[in-house]
Amino acid sequence: MKDIISDINLWFDNEESIALATVIETWGSAPRQPGAKMGITASGKIAGSVSGGCVETEVIEVGLEVLRTGQPQLLHFGVEDETAWRVGLACGGKIDVFVQPMNMMIMDAIHGLNGRTHATITIVCGPIDWLGKQMLFISNEKTVGSLGDSLDEAAIQAALEAIRQGNSCRLQFGPYPPA
Repeated sequence: MKDIISDINLWFDNEESIALATVIETWGSAPRQPGAKMGITASGKIAGSVSGGCVETEVIEVGLEVLRTGQPQLLHFGVEDETAWRVGLACGGKIDVFVQPMNMMIMDAIHGLNGRTHATITIVCGPIDWLGKQMLFISNEKTVGSLGDSLDEAAIQAALEAIRQGNSCRLQFGPYPPA
């Protein structure tokens, strides 16, 4: 997010609708690691990258659709996938990218962090009404938002572990297997 935050802030200040695409998991050779982000506005402005150019066009199209519908989407790209060859993912790896409308409550809270350690937890699979729910965990201080359905405590523990390890990760909570 650090590489696109100035663009996101400008768009946010101009009250633009923003979709955020995030690499949530990779396998094998992948040009960007989990946590890599790309912002997309309804007017077509782009910042960041999720694949170094391999699948950006497809992700931008989905980002615009997400902004029109308000419905987040989980995308899968890999070499055995016909779509991956069409959009150019020929590096031999696989990536999962989650695209969602920017959560302005979370963005407001991120503006006030002043360098404090934090983690954002997002539901990327499960029932449709859960998709895209987010919680921001700030150091050992507080949370902003809620995942609901008694997932908050498990999410906070996962956030503490991710912060300790210093990396993005994908974990399963509840009865739904990863998509």
